[in-house]
Amino acid sequence: ILKKTLNDLKIEPVTIHGLRHTHASILLYKKISIYYVSERLGHASIDTTLKYYAHVVKELREEDTKNTLDLFQKMLLLESEASEKFVQNEMK
Repeated sequence: ILKKTLNDLKIEPVTIHGLRHTHASILLYKKISIYYVSERLGHASIDTTLKYYAHVVKELREEDTKNTLDLFQKMLLLESEASEKFVQNEMK
């Protein structure tokens, strides 16, 4: 059914395994817990999921690092602005 549907839609053939891999990758990119994805795939261990989706996990880690740095920079900026306002109010 998959092969016929893809053919009818003029989409390159993809295997069921390929769909499974794409499905899991999409879930991970959408920030669904790797624990949930591992369970959904029926992996005996999260280590199996990490092994096969390490490339996705690496990209997500890089994004998390950037988001963490951005968060703390914003917090420092807000703290700096709050301190500045406090000093200005004390001077009045």
